[in-house]
Amino acid sequence: MNLVLNNPFRILALPITASEREIAKRISDLNIFAEMGKSKSYDTDFLFLSTLERKPESVKEASARIEQPEGKLFYSLFWFWKHSVIDELSFNLLKNGELGKAISLWSKYISGKDISEENYSAIKNLSVLYLGLAGGNLFLHSGQDFFLKGITLAGIFFGSHLFENYCRIVSGINYTADKEKIGSAFADEIISFAEKYLDKPDSIGIREILKSFRSFPHQIFPYISGKFVNEPSRRIETEIEKARKTRTDSPYNACQQGEELYQDTLKDLAYLKDILPESDLQYQMVADKLANEILQCAIDYFNAVAKHAVNQASGEKSLRLAKTALTAAVGERVRSRIEENIFVMETWIKSAPQRQRHREIQLLIDDIMERVNGCEQDAQRNDLQKAQYLLDNILHKLLIIKASAGEGNPVYLNVSSVAADKVSELCMRHAAQTEEYAGAINMMQNIAMLDMLPEIREKHGKINAHLQAKRENEVIQTVKPSSSEPSEKKGRCYIATMVYGDYDSPEVLCLRNFRDQVLIRSGFGRLFIRFYYRYSPIFAAKFRRVESVKKFIRFFLNLLFRIRLIKPLHRTQSVRSAFPRRAWERDNEVK
Repeated sequence: MNLVLNNPFRILALPITASEREIAKRISDLNIFAEMGKSKSYDTDFLFLSTLERKPESVKEASARIEQPEGKLFYSLFWFWKHSVIDELSFNLLKNGELGKAISLWSKYISGKDISEENYSAIKNLSVLYLGLAGGNLFLHSGQDFFLKGITLAGIFFGSHLFENYCRIVSGINYTADKEKIGSAFADEIISFAEKYLDKPDSIGIREILKSFRSFPHQIFPYISGKFVNEPSRRIETEIEKARKTRTDSPYNACQQGEELYQDTLKDLAYLKDILPESDLQYQMVADKLANEILQCAIDYFNAVAKHAVNQASGEKSLRLAKTALTAAVGERVRSRIEENIFVMETWIKSAPQRQRHREIQLLIDDIMERVNGCEQDAQRNDLQKAQYLLDNILHKLLIIKASAGEGNPVYLNVSSVAADKVSELCMRHAAQTEEYAGAINMMQNIAMLDMLPEIREKHGKINAHLQAKRENEVIQTVKPSSSEPSEKKGRCYIATMVYGDYDSPEVLCLRNFRDQVLIRSGFGRLFIRFYYRYSPIFAAKFRRVESVKKFIRFFLNLLFRIRLIKPLHRTQSVRSAFPRRAWERDNEVK
């Protein structure tokens, strides 16, 4: 290393603590020898380092370099310091060329021991010796090993509380040294020497050099590492800012921007990863910032495009980019955030079939609601026709939604209830306007199979009961009794009267008597009577002109009379003994 091999103190053969008088005298002596054409050698020439030739020009240059306190202190860092007995012994070994013994002696004196006045100079001297031995041999393993050890020991020397005292010993009692400035200048010389060897085959690497420099004080190391990492870090920061602006302006292109960001920073990030350990704070900050931005590109694209896409390809692109971000991340918080978003994206992709089904269901729901809300606009149909048309167009869709979402699904129940309520409303309005209750009742029975919310089901029941009551009144008004029929309505036999044509026919009287004497005496009979009077008026009104129905019922009733399940009245029981023969007797007479 040039600052060791051509150190001013080596050229002038002076100790680093030499006074101005000593320096002046030595310069004078060397000039005299030069003028005489003779060469003077000294014990501290240490020719094992390199050959040494003292010329007037080199002597003059050396004296100029250490003329000022700052220069004297700086160049002293690259030369030996005889400060203790151990140093004296080691120097004698070096003079005799016994390098191994000198290294062993100094190493033993500092190994495993705290830094003190006694061994402080040994640390410095061993550092200078290693740097000098490295020389130009950084392609050799031994040279690399010496060089790195020399840097490490120099950092320990700078970091000691004894450094300020050393500065005063070398530069003068009144000189105040700037440790950070001196340490940075020392590092510049080391890096400048090593640059031509860095990262070449079989040579020393930046990572190894930075590792050795970590022994330097924390005020100095950032400056040293910045020599190697500031420029690639700045380029990465620039790309991050560019990506942030692009994805903010156009989230639909965020995925492509994230991929480009990773590709544009890959080389610089790999370089930083190679020269810095993952535990390095600066590397973590740069890598995590990059990973966060790549992840944000994936998230923005996912939210803008993938969530609304028909297929899952967009989601898979976001997932791939998020996994790329994970490869760059270092810090636990950032990695945890990325993993959480990866889980969300993977879950979204896996749930694609369910989302497709939900999307189809939503389309059906939208169609149903559109038809419900728009059915009033149909001027070509009356309200009952609107209700029928609406039911025809939504029933199968409701069944699909029910099969997919489930009978208890609140969305399905709400849609089904809205549809049922609308049909009920149309039926009620149609009946109120036209007094045609049969069609409305039939429609209400059709929608009874729909699932409804409790309140809509209750409303449907009330409307249906109202229409039934109106229809029964209509039937009662339609089925008029003969002039001899009693005025009381609740005793009428609607179907029997329809079949036999006369309210006072013997058969009708027999059936009324069977009702009053037999049926009414049992619970089942009374239930039958209530059922009969609820639905028989509607039946009679509907089939009163259908002869085939009336003939079938009459045959059935006559059969009951004939096998005596319903007994005819005795003559003493009725004032109608003068009536002609009963119809069942006539119909069943053997001719």
